[in-house]
Amino acid sequence: MITRRMIVNILALSIFVFFLSIEKVKLSWEISTLHNNYENLRVENANLKDQNLKLITQFYTDNAPANIERIAKESMGMIKKSPKRIVIDE
Repeated sequence: MITRRMIVNILALSIFVFFLSIEKVKLSWEISTLHNNYENLRVENANLKDQNLKLITQFYTDNAPANIERIAKESMGMIKKSPKRIVIDE
């Protein structure tokens, strides 16, 4: 024979299992969201590394002495000065 106390216990345990099931669904959703965010951050990190490499390469190319000399000659009209000849009289 099922007593009133057993019914209350079964009902309480059923409610407890229901809340645990809801919590499990919430945690699963949060884990999948975090996993997707992690993948997006990895892709963005790879893109930023590529862009950083391109910028470093461009910096060294733009600041190369030959490039600076070419710009000085073309846009500023500068010319390379020829060395002076030193004559020693004895």
